[in-house]
Amino acid sequence: MNNLSLTACSIWLREKMPKGKKNEIKIMNLNKKITGNEKEYSDFFELLNNFCIKHSKRFIMNDYEQKMFKIETEKIKIEENEKFRYTYIDINSGGYGIEANIVNTKTNKVLYTRKKEHAETIHFRVFFAVPKGGDVCKGIIIFQNIGQYGIKTITTDYLRKYINDELNLYTTTGNICPQVFVKKLLDNDGLMKIIYTRNNVSNDKADTDSMGYGKEERIIAGFSNVKKWKEKISGYFNGTSRIYEFEDIDYSGVKFVTSIYGRTRTININNINNLSIIEGIPDEVVNAFGDIDDEKLKNHFIEITKEYLEHMVYNKI
Repeated sequence: MNNLSLTACSIWLREKMPKGKKNEIKIMNLNKKITGNEKEYSDFFELLNNFCIKHSKRFIMNDYEQKMFKIETEKIKIEENEKFRYTYIDINSGGYGIEANIVNTKTNKVLYTRKKEHAETIHFRVFFAVPKGGDVCKGIIIFQNIGQYGIKTITTDYLRKYINDELNLYTTTGNICPQVFVKKLLDNDGLMKIIYTRNNVSNDKADTDSMGYGKEERIIAGFSNVKKWKEKISGYFNGTSRIYEFEDIDYSGVKFVTSIYGRTRTININNINNLSIIEGIPDEVVNAFGDIDDEKLKNHFIEITKEYLEHMVYNKI
């Protein structure tokens, strides 16, 4: 089982509005000219290309967070299908500032000591997509993660700063279609358990000091009819079922634990709109030598993008 996962988010750009006009938000069309600070780009991809060029010369050092960042793709290659245009870039990033021993796992011997000024950099892939059309305000970014390491925060921070400095525009990245992500989890037969919670607190303080009062939790696992439960969860998002009611008891919280591509997630339905879209990547993207097959990974990102665009509102905010 590989340790790869992906993080997906949306991106859109808007003008900074003067005081007194905060409600008059102007969103940039990603397929048309993007103008600001007396600079102009033909579309989002030209803007992205210039961002890559600027950050590909040498590693950028962030001493506050002790991280390095460098884009390996000097000039982006734009491809397209019937639904969207896309590009695929390579980034190297890693941390420094911690002294550590590097040990050979086979011989159990220390090879050398990494000094504080030494950085451990990792190669990541990032996928950008913009739907086709005349009035497109949102795009999609998919970040590759390797184990516990990711590239989303540092990449979006530098991209946000670049767009602000170059064009004086705000950049917003956010979650995309959490309901679609949940449906994928359920469709992959990975539903493991459901956790119901409710508060069981007495108004009498004397009661709350004794056992039996507080938060009640009920866990359902080992499903005899998993199809029924999957339909119940899906129905909640369609407005056709009451997920918070079970055996004539109303619960205040519902979570479910599921797995996709070997990655276990706990989904809190109470906070579904803030759900981070992080999912595993199939083993098939890794070849027989344990290396990532770039073409297979790119194709997987394309398929993920198609799934989200079917349900994502991208032509208005």
